Amino acid sequence: MSDENQWAGAAGDTGNVLQGTALGALLSGNGAAAGFSINYERVPQSIADLEHAAKYLQSQAKTAQGLANIPAPGLDGVSLNAVAQIGKWASDSGANNLEANLLAGATQLRDLAQKLREDLKMYLHVEELNIPTTPTPGLSLPSSGRSL
Repeated sequence: MSDENQWAGAAGDTGNVLQGTALGALLSGNGAAAGFSINYERVPQSIADLEHAAKYLQSQAKTAQGLANIPAPGLDGVSLNAVAQIGKWASDSGANNLEANLLAGATQLRDLAQKLREDLKMYLHVEELNIPTTPTPGLSLPSSGRSL
């Protein structure tokens, strides 16, 4: 199975966020006996961190889109070809470019955060959750305005 199909399957899962994953299979069997558990007190912060990472990838996709319009450093064939190739790699109409992959990653992180949100609501039997608005201190992502 390709990575794309694995992600598509994970994104389409409407049950428990771990259902259909190796970790989910482990937890449904003897995972707890093997030392695995979920700390439900940390899930709200994990949701905030996933949403922060999704926003970061979204901002990086905009940066990648800008790479498609960089000026050539010269008028020679090598410079013109390099700019064309960078632009195609960064942001073209196909699915295998930097911008599309960053956007897909952001979508997957948002979907995972939403699944965790729904699972936590079900676990706690509540209508709304109190999700932090800031990521975990020291989360190793630059702010949304900075690139890697």
